[in-house]
Amino acid sequence: MHGVTVDLSDAAARLDLERRLEQTPATAMTRGVFFNLIEHELSRHRLVLPSAVKPTRGWRSYSFYPVRSLLTVFATAGALLDQDPLEGVRRIFRGGAQYVSSTWYGKAFQRFLKPDPTAALYWIERSREHMANYGRWRIESRAPGRAVIHMFDEYLWIDSAQRGGCEGLLHACGVEGEVVAVLDDQFNGRLFVSWSIRN
Repeated sequence: MHGVTVDLSDAAARLDLERRLEQTPATAMTRGVFFNLIEHELSRHRLVLPSAVKPTRGWRSYSFYPVRSLLTVFATAGALLDQDPLEGVRRIFRGGAQYVSSTWYGKAFQRFLKPDPTAALYWIERSREHMANYGRWRIESRAPGRAVIHMFDEYLWIDSAQRGGCEGLLHACGVEGEVVAVLDDQFNGRLFVSWSIRN
């Protein structure tokens, strides 16, 4: 592993992290798999999280942890991966499809992935409560190759983390696509998703 110098205070300001942490309820919890996804993406780039943001025993994939902790870890990792921490956060979630597909639940999920992402999107909508205890997503299928993911009370960055995750899903499905984020405010918005089958 090599050393990287990062201005975390600048990254936190660009991510509006302090305000996001203040407005995220302490009761909002998410599974440890998302922390492990971050570590996996960093290790692919020969980077490690600072010990200050990481528990000594790591995270258990299926245990619940505070979303506030996840936001701090995401911000740190995003800054390590890219000069623009929002792009770094997007890269982590975009690469997450590779990590998740290597897990037991990812392997079970793969039967939904190819070639049409629609079934995978609906599965994610139905399964969200198993991964997080906050917020709500609603999938709107508009036409073949077009869908909208409506997100309510989503404390992760919709325009970077969730957009990147959706881009990773399209890639895992083997389709060419585009994801456009439209925000109502920092915790509510939608992703417009379009795709076509690769030739």
